Amino acid sequence: MKKALVTGGAGFIGSHLAKRLLKEKWQVDVMDNLSTGYKENVPSGVNFKSVDLSKDNFVKELPNKKYDVVFHLAAQSSGEISFDDPEYDLKTNCLSTVQLLDWCLKKGIKRFIYTSSMSIYGDQKVQPVKETTAPLPKSFYGIGKLASEKYLRVYEKLGVHSTSLRLFNVYGPGQNMENLRQGMVSIYMAYIVKGQPVLVKGSPKRFRDIVYIDDVIEAYMKCWNNPKTFGKVYNVATGKKTTVKELLKAELKAFGYNPAKYPVKFKGSTPGDTFGIYAEVSAIKKDTGWKPKVNLREGLKRMSAWARSL
Repeated sequence: MKKALVTGGAGFIGSHLAKRLLKEKWQVDVMDNLSTGYKENVPSGVNFKSVDLSKDNFVKELPNKKYDVVFHLAAQSSGEISFDDPEYDLKTNCLSTVQLLDWCLKKGIKRFIYTSSMSIYGDQKVQPVKETTAPLPKSFYGIGKLASEKYLRVYEKLGVHSTSLRLFNVYGPGQNMENLRQGMVSIYMAYIVKGQPVLVKGSPKRFRDIVYIDDVIEAYMKCWNNPKTFGKVYNVATGKKTTVKELLKAELKAFGYNPAKYPVKFKGSTPGDTFGIYAEVSAIKKDTGWKPKVNLREGLKRMSAWARSL
């Protein structure tokens, strides 16, 4: 039986990954401090332990096991929130990654899948962005993710084979509908499901590359045991851009509302926000055969059905 450690496994993406691993008969250990994740997200059948990766020497609390792979998702995962406490963001994103990599090296764990972010790119004149695009992060969060990728390269040479997945805007059932500072799709949906006016920070012309949760999890599974992905970074996205205006229209339609009549308020902006970004995804397709399968309309249909059931 394969063994996996999933940090951040009580969060949106981590819990979906844990469920997929269990489905494929893995032994799964989940570590999470429950600062943004929820214990009820953790599927039954995994070994759960509350561990705060922002604390010094947190590795002493990790199980004494040799895993086939460590999936590292635990992080402070909002660019906006990173401005509230840059030091905490550094500890939970970058320093935790370094400690975990060093722990893997000492334990002889050879495989490490890192969850990076589109935030490392910042504002780019040439779109879609490629993995070779020079990064220009605008938030402390983006800086931490980029720094962590650099540490991965050093540990790669020491024997910890890593793959960094630069996730774009992930959405789907299970996303945190209470956090209105993270997740463009879920933020707007949180207003819509309550029948409230949607508050949008920034221009309706902003755009993103919005990718469904099941497709993201498939990317993790395609990469973990593929030698072609060792030491690589990949964009995980659809390769298509969706404007805020288009997203709002699609979400409102998913709930049966007339987009032309539903109240939407545009006010203010988000610190460190990127105006628009979408990805080139040919690299991960070439090396793993991965490709996104769920289009926005279908994904929002599934997510809205879930949101109504809450």
